Amino acid sequence: MIYVTGDLHGPAGLERLECWSEGREGDFLIVAGDFGYPWDYSEIECDEIVWLESLPYKVLFVDGNHERFGHWEDRPAESWCGGMVQRLRDRSPIMRLMRSEVYNIDGVRIFTLGGATSIDRAYRMPHVNWWPQEVPTERNFEEARANLGTVGWNVDYVVTHTCPRNLMARTLYPSIPIPGLPDERLTRFLDEVDWRLDYKRWYYGHFHKDMDVDEKHTLLFERIVPIGEGVGN
Repeated sequence: MIYVTGDLHGPAGLERLECWSEGREGDFLIVAGDFGYPWDYSEIECDEIVWLESLPYKVLFVDGNHERFGHWEDRPAESWCGGMVQRLRDRSPIMRLMRSEVYNIDGVRIFTLGGATSIDRAYRMPHVNWWPQEVPTERNFEEARANLGTVGWNVDYVVTHTCPRNLMARTLYPSIPIPGLPDERLTRFLDEVDWRLDYKRWYYGHFHKDMDVDEKHTLLFERIVPIGEGVGN
């Protein structure tokens, strides 16, 4: 079984997993960005990672905007389930599902594209708690088009961190949209994917709430749902 949840932000989301009992040996839990490990390499953080690695199910994630991208730039990539992944550390079962990839996990075809813009980046320090690599590049978009082309633009599910631009208003409602919404390049590309791709359901995080935006798009934060299902609101 494959499950999906929203942002963990490192230790902030651990209680969610401590209280979750559905995951079994052989299952997968995909985090829709802002996984948050590693961050400061502290002893406490190392203990938390060891606990995550001991879970009976395998933790996977797409990157968000709050990740330590310097760590991931140095990690080797390997092939797994038809796409490229990076392990949190050598032999770790925790893996980053890389940008623009298509995976076949337990017979389920999943397209992934992490990344987003931090709206608070003006208050963060470059390469300390903010990295410019948080935003995908045109190369990532071209790789996505190529990889989706090899499967005829047909997958079962999509997991990203942010959402297509056409969903921004419904995602943010009833909040007042931020003037000059970020991620224009990325969210417009996700519009293209949304329009061209044949898929069953799209999952994303980033906006810290749980809701089915419509019958095909589900925003996740604290909820953990079996892939294919929404939150039912």
